[in-house]
Amino acid sequence: MMPDPMDAAEPTPTLNRRHLVAGALAAGAGAALAGAPSAFATEPGNAAKTVKRPAATFFHEPGLNFQMLFAIGAAGYGASEVGEVLATFDRIHGKGDKLDVVFEEFLRLGRRTRTRADSERRAGRRQSARNSYLRAAMYLDQALFFTLASSQPTRRHEGRAYREMESAWASAAALFEPAFEPVRIPYRGGSLPGWFLSPGGTGNRPTAILNTGSDAQNIDMYVYGGAAALERGWNALIFEGPGQGANLFLHNIAFVPDWETVITPVVDFLRGRPEVDKRRICLIGQSFGGYLTARAAAYEHRLAGLVPDPGVVDAFVSWQEGLGPLLPLLNSGQRDEFNREWSGYLRQTGEFKRFGIEKRIEIYGQGGGYEQLKLAQRFKLSPADASRISAPMAILSPQLEQFFPGQAQTMHRWTKATTKSEVIAFTVAEGAEYHCEPMAPQLRNERVFDWLEANLEPVRS
Repeated sequence: MMPDPMDAAEPTPTLNRRHLVAGALAAGAGAALAGAPSAFATEPGNAAKTVKRPAATFFHEPGLNFQMLFAIGAAGYGASEVGEVLATFDRIHGKGDKLDVVFEEFLRLGRRTRTRADSERRAGRRQSARNSYLRAAMYLDQALFFTLASSQPTRRHEGRAYREMESAWASAAALFEPAFEPVRIPYRGGSLPGWFLSPGGTGNRPTAILNTGSDAQNIDMYVYGGAAALERGWNALIFEGPGQGANLFLHNIAFVPDWETVITPVVDFLRGRPEVDKRRICLIGQSFGGYLTARAAAYEHRLAGLVPDPGVVDAFVSWQEGLGPLLPLLNSGQRDEFNREWSGYLRQTGEFKRFGIEKRIEIYGQGGGYEQLKLAQRFKLSPADASRISAPMAILSPQLEQFFPGQAQTMHRWTKATTKSEVIAFTVAEGAEYHCEPMAPQLRNERVFDWLEANLEPVRS
């Protein structure tokens, strides 16, 4: 293999560090950065106890398999069909389990399902059309997730995939009774897009704010809370904040760590609606939203209940563990050197790890790796922040949590003295393992809303 001319031009110490970086990352840090589940995981609080990864395996590559579990789990709320998903898996297997094939096959399935939905709607079959639009949105959501692994790995292409997915979701939303209402939430001189879901009828109701994380979309939040809220006679608000949905893919707006600046306008908006009981507004955060919602609740005290899924106190931890020899360069402010080493590693790493890293880092803006990761370092909840949370909180903790293991327990320790704080566990035995319980959204929603209904504390109006 020909030597890298960049290596040849550098002095020996940098060469050694580069080889050290490549070796450390290749030895497993890349998997930590990409967030892939390992074959075995240590139970929080017991380093001696390990649990073997269960047999719900459709792909040998753990990161890919994890994402696919969400497509199957969505069937619990009619947002996928198990047979359609498994048939798509077979086609992907037949083409070598390549990530660009995952994108193409789910895009094809989503478009085919969308075409069927259009035909059903034209024929006046509203229920069938709505069901097909929901599934189309989920399949196009899977394609969107893998756009950076496609033949056009650009933000513009992500924007096109997002628009196509969101169009299917909007078509489904219009066919519910009552229809889901598209809303605009005033925010910093502009607005945030959202959807207000209500079971209809008279009077005001408890309302759940459904706060997604770094890569789920509106259709995912319907599965993770929206449908369950309606079943119980609650309202739900699904919204896209900075770094999410349209704000990321269409407007290149990155995440902000002080998430109370997002949630306070959302609460203001809801308190102005006649369908909403302003004393009973709850906040549920999924994935990266486990940090975002806890941070927001530390400074926004008009919440009657809080559910981080999972509990996250340090969203940078998986990056920190994976950066290895690059971390001192990041911490010491050596931007140019860090970006040079970072770019060199990304060029050398394999398809799955590179995609995982690029997908996880895109939420932090479009600068170099240094600029993105310096922003990522700011997403940490301090014990002082946690002690400010006044809303009763249920902190979800799935077994084999691969991104933030043990952090739910840390959040509980930091909050139990100042508010009602409880950890709700999900296990392998229940089929509810892994980050955000991808195979068990119904079980997850049952426990979340059961807890809220029993423990929320109406705030003073």
